[in-house]
Amino acid sequence: MPRPRAQCRSASIELDTDLTLKIARCEGCVVTLFSYDGANPGYSSVPEAVAGGSVTVTLPSAKTAGMSVRIEPTWLTSSVPADTQVVWRYAGKAIGDAIGFREARGKSRASGCWAGTVNEAVTLTVKVRRVWYRGRPGAIARAPVTEPYLTPMERVRNGVLVSDDVLACNVYR
Repeated sequence: MPRPRAQCRSASIELDTDLTLKIARCEGCVVTLFSYDGANPGYSSVPEAVAGGSVTVTLPSAKTAGMSVRIEPTWLTSSVPADTQVVWRYAGKAIGDAIGFREARGKSRASGCWAGTVNEAVTLTVKVRRVWYRGRPGAIARAPVTEPYLTPMERVRNGVLVSDDVLACNVYR
């Protein structure tokens, strides 16, 4: 009697990444990570408050590609029509380029889609600052050094990236 042939099994290993966002001067701000490619089911982290100048979220490494980060600052007490998103790259900047507040305020296009990582732990710096946005208190959230990013480049007003929905990032491009 012949022996049964061994069945091939796909080895699916779920790797996680501990993503630490260093966010000074935004104590209590609420951070939520999203990953959505426009087609597959999306990912959303549990909202976490910044404590001690940072927040760490553990998420599947595969969900870091095309990740966007929503920031809810403590000074926004009334309902706002759109959520503040972290900008990872402004148009005209290369990966690794520094960008200051004044330069960012002059930008009209930006990407809120991070390229992602397969590393077990990553620390990114985010600057959040109060600004007026369309006549109301708002916030600008950005990486002070341009990070690897994905398209699309969205229109921004005075460097502020807002969205009333999750950003659909082009993971497959």
